[in-house]
Amino acid sequence: MKRKIILIPLIMISILFMGFLLYSKFVYPPIPSITKVGLVDDKIEVKFDIDKNNINNDVYCIITKNIYPSVNDPNWVLSKNNKCSFTIDKDSYTVYIKNKNNNIIEVSETSKLGKVIDINVDKNKIYLPINGTYHPTLTTNTIGYIGEDVSWNSSNPELVSVDSDGNITALKKGNITITASLKDKNVSIDVVSTNLITLRPKTYNNKKKYLGCGGYTKEENDLIDEILKDRMKDVGFPTRASTVEAARFITLEFPYKIRYFSENGRLTYASKIDGEGRYYHEGLYLHSSRFKSLAKSSQGPKTWGCNMYSRPSHGTRRNGLDCSGFISWVLLNGGFDVGDLGAGVTGAKDLTDVGKKTRFTSTLIKNGKVKVGDLLSSSGPSGGHIAIIVGEDDNNYYVAESLWYNPYIGVVIVGYSKKTIFNRYYWVMLMDKVYKEDGKLTKMWY
Repeated sequence: MKRKIILIPLIMISILFMGFLLYSKFVYPPIPSITKVGLVDDKIEVKFDIDKNNINNDVYCIITKNIYPSVNDPNWVLSKNNKCSFTIDKDSYTVYIKNKNNNIIEVSETSKLGKVIDINVDKNKIYLPINGTYHPTLTTNTIGYIGEDVSWNSSNPELVSVDSDGNITALKKGNITITASLKDKNVSIDVVSTNLITLRPKTYNNKKKYLGCGGYTKEENDLIDEILKDRMKDVGFPTRASTVEAARFITLEFPYKIRYFSENGRLTYASKIDGEGRYYHEGLYLHSSRFKSLAKSSQGPKTWGCNMYSRPSHGTRRNGLDCSGFISWVLLNGGFDVGDLGAGVTGAKDLTDVGKKTRFTSTLIKNGKVKVGDLLSSSGPSGGHIAIIVGEDDNNYYVAESLWYNPYIGVVIVGYSKKTIFNRYYWVMLMDKVYKEDGKLTKMWY
C-alpha cells in the first residue's frame, strides 16, 4: 500500500515534467545551436542545427552594425537551408537570430569577422635623393572587422627608413624594399636612394658647379634618364606639366650646371650635326654610349661637360646647350616633338612659330593668359633668344633658359618681376594648343 502511495506522486510528477517539456518544445521552440560562423567571399554566413520538428521554418536572422535589434525590426529575414547569409562592406557587423516567440541570441563571433581583399600603393618604385622623403598613397580593400593598422617595414633601415605612417626617407645610397602589410596581405615599394640627383631647393641655385667631362658611367646615365621619365610620368605624360618637369629636372634636381655652348650644327640643317650645342634625344647626354644615336659630328662627339671647339664662338668651350637647343630638348623630353628648331636666327621656322605668338604685355599678365610652361622670346630682326616659364608666384615669373653671358652662363633659372619682364621678353608663345592638357601642373616646383 505504501509503495502505491509513493508511486502515484512520482508518476504524476513525471507526467507533469513530460508535459512541461512538450509544452516548452512546441509553445516555446528552442533557438538552434550555432554550428559554423565564417566569411564566404563578401558574405557572413551563420549555420545552425535544427531539430526533428523542423524549427528552421521559424528561425529568423538579422545583421546590424553592433546595435542590439528590436524584435519588431522589419529587417528580420527567414533563414533558409539551416543558415543565414548577409553581404557586408568595410564596417563591423553582428548577426542575431530569433525563433517565432522572439527569443533572441547574439552570434558574437560575427563582430570580429573581416578580411583584407587587397592592398595597393600609388607607386611600386620611387627614386629619392639623399635626405629626400616620400609619402605613398595607400589604398586598402577590406570587408568586416580588421582591428589593426597597416604596418611598414624597410629591408634596410640604415639606407632608407620608414615610420609608422609610411613616410619614407632616404638616408644613404642604395636600393631597398619598403613593405606595407595588413593582416595577410602586403605590397612592396622598391626604393632607389641615389646621389645622382639632389633635393629640389625652394630657391633656385645658379651657382652650382659646371658639369665636368666623363664623370658618369653608362649605368648612371641610364638611371638618371629613368628618373627623368618617372618624374614626367608622375605629372602626366605628355602634358604641359611634363614639359615643365623636364626643365625643372635639369635645372633643379640634376646636381651640375650645363654650360652654354654655341652650336656647331642643327639636325634640321643639311649638315645634320648633332650633340654639339644641341642634343635632340630623350634623356641626358652624359656617356659615350649616347654617341650611337648621333646623326653626324663636327668637332665631337663629346658629351656635355667635355671641352670642344665652338665655331660660332671661335674657341674651346665645355659642350652643352644653346638657348634653342635647351628648349628643343625640353619640349622633346616633355613629349612634344616639334623639331630641333632655332630661335629666330634664320628665316626658317623657329620656336617662336610653336604655339600662339603673342605680344607680351602687362595686360596679358593681368588677364591670366600666361601660364607656367609657355615659351618666352626676345626675338628681333637680327636674331633672338628663347626660354620657358617654370615657376610663378604673385610677383614674379621664374624662367628656365640657357644664357651666354655673366653672371649665369649656362642652363639656369632666373626670376623676373611681372612688372618688368616684358621689357626683357617681347613675345610669349601661348602653348595650350600644343600641350592640349595641363596634367598635374603646379605653379612652383616645391
